[in-house]
Amino acid sequence: MTELETTVAAPFRHGRKDRLSKMELVFYYVQDKRWMSQDQAKKLIDLAAKRGLLIKDGEENIYRCASSLADVAIPLGFRPGDEIFAETEEQDPIEALIDDIAAATGKTRKDLAAEMQEIAGHFDNLLVPEASVILLAKKYDVSTAAYLPALRAAMHEGP
Repeated sequence: MTELETTVAAPFRHGRKDRLSKMELVFYYVQDKRWMSQDQAKKLIDLAAKRGLLIKDGEENIYRCASSLADVAIPLGFRPGDEIFAETEEQDPIEALIDDIAAATGKTRKDLAAEMQEIAGHFDNLLVPEASVILLAKKYDVSTAAYLPALRAAMHEGP
């Protein structure tokens, strides 16, 4: 099990509960164990829900642990390291694709951002950045397949 999975499973195992509210999870991480700040705890819960480690139960803000984490053993004295927060930080898909284009072409990120603006300008600036970066990747024959789901999700979430 990863450190993230152990951290997510800990409040359920220690509390011997199947379901916990978001408030109870935050309290466990922040006040009970003093592992992280309140903002970090909220980010952790949101990430765990996105990755399917926490499942939102019918009621609002009530979570249950994924069945894959049911048998996680929490080591005595366990405390998540700072790496868990690096693991929770997801790179913006636009930035990640720009990095791939820069690596493939040898151009700077600044030059590529300018090209994205130019592409959007051809469409009267009605093109969203996710579409601009895809067109830029196509221009330089860089694969976008790995980024399409995240770019679509970002478009649906909006600013």
